[in-house]
Amino acid sequence: MSRVLEGQKRNFLFIVMLGVILILAILLVWNLMGNKGETKNSAGGVSSSSSAPSEGGQQTSTPPTGRGDHKCDVPVAPDKAFSGEVPSDYQFKTSAVGIVYPVSASVGPTYTPAVVGYCFAHNPTGAAMAAAQVTAVSGDSRASGEELKDLFSASVRENLDMSVAKPVRDTRIAGYEVEQYSPERAKIGVVVLVTREGESKQTAMKFTLPLVWENDDWKVDVNPDTVEPVLVTRVPEQVFKANGGKS
Repeated sequence: MSRVLEGQKRNFLFIVMLGVILILAILLVWNLMGNKGETKNSAGGVSSSSSAPSEGGQQTSTPPTGRGDHKCDVPVAPDKAFSGEVPSDYQFKTSAVGIVYPVSASVGPTYTPAVVGYCFAHNPTGAAMAAAQVTAVSGDSRASGEELKDLFSASVRENLDMSVAKPVRDTRIAGYEVEQYSPERAKIGVVVLVTREGESKQTAMKFTLPLVWENDDWKVDVNPDTVEPVLVTRVPEQVFKANGGKS
Protein backbone atom coordinates (compact mmCIF):
# COMPACT_ATOMS: atom_id res chain seq x y z
CA MET A 1 0.00 0.00 0.00
CA SER A 2 2.79 2.40 0.93
CA ARG A 3 4.58 1.60 -2.35
CA VAL A 4 1.43 2.44 -4.33
CA LEU A 5 1.03 5.75 -2.49
CA GLU A 6 4.70 6.51 -2.97
CA GLY A 7 4.41 5.84 -6.72
CA GLN A 8 1.33 8.05 -7.01
CA LYS A 9 3.18 10.79 -5.12
CA ARG A 10 6.12 10.60 -7.54
CA ASN A 11 3.75 10.74 -10.52
CA PHE A 12 2.02 13.78 -9.07
CA LEU A 13 5.32 15.62 -8.49
CA PHE A 14 6.43 14.74 -12.03
CA ILE A 15 3.23 16.19 -13.48
CA VAL A 16 3.61 19.38 -11.39
CA MET A 17 7.23 19.84 -12.47
CA LEU A 18 6.31 19.22 -16.11
CA GLY A 19 3.58 21.85 -15.85
CA VAL A 20 5.98 24.38 -14.32
CA ILE A 21 8.55 23.72 -17.07
CA LEU A 22 5.88 24.12 -19.74
CA ILE A 23 4.71 27.43 -18.25
CA LEU A 24 8.30 28.73 -18.08
CA ALA A 25 8.89 27.72 -21.70
CA ILE A 26 5.74 29.56 -22.80
CA LEU A 27 6.77 32.70 -20.89
CA LEU A 28 10.27 32.56 -22.40
CA VAL A 29 8.93 32.28 -25.94
CA TRP A 30 6.43 35.09 -25.26
CA ASN A 31 9.17 37.42 -24.00
CA LEU A 32 11.44 36.67 -26.94
CA MET A 33 8.69 37.36 -29.46
CA GLY A 34 7.65 40.56 -27.69
CA ASN A 35 11.20 41.97 -27.52
CA LYS A 36 11.80 41.17 -31.17
CA GLY A 37 8.70 43.10 -32.19
CA GLU A 38 9.63 46.08 -30.01
CA THR A 39 13.17 46.15 -31.41
CA LYS A 40 11.86 46.03 -34.95
CA ASN A 41 9.36 48.82 -34.30
CA SER A 42 12.01 50.94 -32.57
CA ALA A 43 14.47 50.51 -35.42
CA GLY A 44 11.77 51.32 -37.94
CA GLY A 45 10.83 54.45 -36.01
CA VAL A 46 14.41 55.69 -35.90
CA SER A 47 14.87 54.96 -39.59
CA SER A 48 11.71 56.77 -40.62
CA SER A 49 12.42 59.81 -38.46
CA SER A 50 16.08 60.24 -39.42
CA SER A 51 16.20 59.32 -43.08
CA ALA A 52 12.66 59.37 -44.44
CA PRO A 53 12.67 61.11 -47.82
CA SER A 54 10.31 63.94 -48.57
CA GLU A 55 7.85 63.78 -51.43
CA GLY A 56 9.74 63.21 -54.64
CA GLY A 57 12.26 60.90 -52.94
CA GLN A 58 14.69 63.64 -51.84
CA GLN A 59 16.04 64.40 -48.40
CA THR A 60 14.48 67.42 -46.74
CA SER A 61 16.82 70.34 -46.07
CA THR A 62 16.75 73.58 -44.13
CA PRO A 63 16.04 76.59 -46.33
CA PRO A 64 18.97 78.98 -46.71
CA THR A 65 18.84 81.81 -44.20
CA GLY A 66 21.46 84.21 -45.51
CA ARG A 67 25.02 84.88 -44.43
CA GLY A 68 24.60 83.39 -40.96
CA ASP A 69 27.70 83.66 -38.77
CA HIS A 70 30.15 83.75 -41.68
CA LYS A 71 32.80 86.41 -41.10
CA CYS A 72 33.42 88.84 -43.96
CA ASP A 73 37.01 89.97 -44.39
CA VAL A 74 37.65 91.06 -47.98
CA PRO A 75 41.20 92.43 -48.35
CA VAL A 76 41.53 95.93 -49.80
CA ALA A 77 44.89 97.33 -50.91
CA PRO A 78 45.74 100.73 -49.36
CA ASP A 79 45.68 102.43 -52.75
CA LYS A 80 42.18 101.03 -53.41
CA ALA A 81 40.57 102.19 -50.16
CA PHE A 82 38.73 105.01 -51.93
CA SER A 83 38.74 103.60 -55.44
CA GLY A 84 35.50 103.27 -57.36
CA GLU A 85 36.93 101.65 -60.47
CA VAL A 86 35.29 98.61 -62.02
CA PRO A 87 37.10 95.45 -60.83
CA SER A 88 39.26 93.86 -63.51
CA ASP A 89 38.06 90.32 -62.78
CA TYR A 90 34.29 90.75 -63.00
CA GLN A 91 32.11 88.12 -64.61
CA PHE A 92 28.38 87.99 -65.25
CA LYS A 93 25.60 85.99 -63.65
CA THR A 94 21.89 86.05 -64.47
CA SER A 95 19.19 86.25 -61.82
CA ALA A 96 15.93 84.32 -62.05
CA VAL A 97 14.31 87.66 -62.82
CA GLY A 98 16.37 87.73 -66.02
CA ILE A 99 18.81 90.52 -65.17
CA VAL A 100 22.48 90.03 -66.03
CA TYR A 101 24.72 91.41 -63.26
CA PRO A 102 28.45 91.45 -62.41
CA VAL A 103 30.27 89.59 -59.65
CA SER A 104 33.95 89.74 -58.71
CA ALA A 105 36.11 87.21 -56.90
CA SER A 106 38.30 90.00 -55.51
CA VAL A 107 35.72 92.69 -54.66
CA GLY A 108 32.58 90.69 -54.02
CA PRO A 109 30.49 88.90 -53.39
CA THR A 110 33.16 86.56 -52.00
CA TYR A 111 30.73 84.33 -50.06
CA THR A 112 27.74 82.77 -51.83
CA PRO A 113 26.18 80.01 -49.69
CA ALA A 114 23.12 79.61 -51.92
CA VAL A 115 21.65 81.99 -54.51
CA VAL A 116 22.74 85.47 -53.45
CA GLY A 117 26.20 86.55 -52.32
CA TYR A 118 27.62 88.47 -49.37
CA CYS A 119 30.91 90.03 -48.29
CA PHE A 120 32.02 92.99 -50.40
CA ALA A 121 35.19 95.06 -50.27
CA HIS A 122 35.11 98.03 -47.90
CA ASN A 123 35.57 100.66 -50.59
CA PRO A 124 33.43 102.43 -53.24
CA THR A 125 33.75 99.54 -55.71
CA GLY A 126 32.54 97.07 -53.10
CA ALA A 127 29.52 99.26 -52.40
CA ALA A 128 28.80 99.47 -56.13
CA MET A 129 28.97 95.70 -56.59
CA ALA A 130 26.62 95.21 -53.64
CA ALA A 131 24.15 97.71 -55.10
CA ALA A 132 24.35 96.04 -58.51
CA GLN A 133 23.54 92.63 -57.05
CA VAL A 134 20.52 93.90 -55.12
CA THR A 135 19.20 95.59 -58.25
CA ALA A 136 19.35 92.27 -60.09
CA VAL A 137 18.27 89.69 -57.50
CA SER A 138 15.43 91.44 -55.67
CA GLY A 139 12.44 89.20 -56.30
CA ASP A 140 14.56 86.23 -57.43
CA SER A 141 12.32 83.15 -57.14
CA ARG A 142 15.26 80.85 -56.33
CA ALA A 143 16.28 82.76 -53.18
CA SER A 144 14.56 82.52 -49.82
CA GLY A 145 13.13 85.62 -48.20
CA GLU A 146 15.76 85.46 -45.46
CA GLU A 147 18.55 85.32 -48.02
CA LEU A 148 17.29 88.45 -49.73
CA LYS A 149 16.57 90.35 -46.51
CA ASP A 150 20.15 89.79 -45.37
CA LEU A 151 21.27 92.09 -48.21
CA PHE A 152 19.54 95.02 -46.50
CA SER A 153 20.27 97.06 -43.38
CA ALA A 154 18.60 96.24 -40.09
CA SER A 155 16.60 99.48 -40.25
CA VAL A 156 14.64 98.41 -43.35
CA ARG A 157 14.95 94.61 -43.33
CA GLU A 158 11.84 93.71 -41.36
CA ASN A 159 9.50 95.85 -43.47
CA LEU A 160 10.51 94.32 -46.79
CA ASP A 161 8.14 92.33 -48.97
CA MET A 162 10.30 89.78 -50.76
CA SER A 163 7.69 88.73 -53.31
CA VAL A 164 8.71 87.17 -56.63
CA ALA A 165 9.32 89.73 -59.36
CA LYS A 166 7.97 89.53 -62.89
CA PRO A 167 10.67 88.25 -65.28
CA VAL A 168 12.25 90.68 -67.75
CA ARG A 169 14.16 90.16 -71.00
CA ASP A 170 17.38 91.58 -72.46
CA THR A 171 18.23 93.48 -69.29
CA ARG A 172 21.67 93.90 -67.74
CA ILE A 173 23.64 96.04 -65.33
CA ALA A 174 25.65 98.35 -67.61
CA GLY A 175 27.64 100.36 -65.07
CA TYR A 176 27.45 102.64 -62.06
CA GLU A 177 28.33 106.00 -60.59
CA VAL A 178 29.65 106.59 -57.08
CA GLU A 179 27.57 109.61 -56.09
CA GLN A 180 28.64 109.78 -52.44
CA TYR A 181 31.09 107.80 -50.33
CA SER A 182 32.46 107.55 -46.81
CA PRO A 183 33.66 104.43 -44.98
CA GLU A 184 30.29 104.30 -43.21
CA ARG A 185 27.88 105.22 -46.02
CA ALA A 186 27.66 105.30 -49.79
CA LYS A 187 25.22 106.27 -52.51
CA ILE A 188 25.49 104.38 -55.78
CA GLY A 189 23.67 105.05 -59.03
CA VAL A 190 23.26 101.68 -60.78
CA VAL A 191 22.70 102.03 -64.53
CA VAL A 192 20.59 99.29 -66.10
CA LEU A 193 19.93 98.65 -69.77
CA VAL A 194 16.30 97.54 -69.96
CA THR A 195 14.16 96.36 -72.83
CA ARG A 196 10.63 97.56 -72.31
CA GLU A 197 7.67 95.41 -73.23
CA GLY A 198 6.77 95.83 -76.87
CA GLU A 199 10.11 97.46 -77.72
CA SER A 200 13.31 96.07 -79.20
CA LYS A 201 15.66 98.92 -78.32
CA GLN A 202 17.25 99.07 -74.87
CA THR A 203 16.78 102.07 -72.60
CA ALA A 204 19.26 103.16 -69.91
CA MET A 205 17.72 103.67 -66.47
CA LYS A 206 19.49 104.63 -63.23
CA PHE A 207 18.52 103.31 -59.80
CA THR A 208 20.13 105.27 -56.95
CA LEU A 209 20.66 103.20 -53.80
CA PRO A 210 22.00 104.32 -50.41
CA LEU A 211 24.13 101.77 -48.55
CA VAL A 212 25.56 101.48 -45.04
CA TRP A 213 28.56 99.55 -43.74
CA GLU A 214 26.98 97.17 -41.25
CA ASN A 215 28.22 93.90 -39.75
CA ASP A 216 31.41 94.11 -41.87
CA ASP A 217 29.53 94.30 -45.16
CA TRP A 218 27.67 96.71 -47.42
CA LYS A 219 23.90 96.69 -46.88
CA VAL A 220 21.32 98.51 -48.98
CA ASP A 221 19.59 101.05 -46.75
CA VAL A 222 16.30 101.56 -48.61
CA ASN A 223 13.24 99.55 -49.54
CA PRO A 224 13.80 98.75 -53.25
CA ASP A 225 10.08 99.19 -53.95
CA THR A 226 10.44 102.89 -53.16
CA VAL A 227 13.34 103.53 -55.56
CA GLU A 228 12.23 105.43 -58.66
CA PRO A 229 14.44 104.90 -61.73
CA VAL A 230 15.37 107.88 -63.89
CA LEU A 231 16.17 107.92 -67.58
CA VAL A 232 19.84 108.54 -68.39
CA THR A 233 21.23 109.75 -71.69
CA ARG A 234 24.97 109.60 -71.01
CA VAL A 235 27.43 106.81 -70.37
CA PRO A 236 28.03 106.16 -66.64
CA GLU A 237 31.43 106.82 -65.05
CA GLN A 238 32.12 103.10 -64.62
CA VAL A 239 31.06 100.66 -67.35
CA PHE A 240 30.73 96.87 -67.40
CA LYS A 241 31.62 95.63 -70.86
CA ALA A 242 29.20 93.09 -72.29
CA ASN A 243 31.94 90.46 -72.66
CA GLY A 244 33.08 90.77 -69.04
CA GLY A 245 36.33 91.85 -67.44
CA LYS A 246 39.76 90.26 -67.62
CA SER A 247 41.85 89.14 -64.67
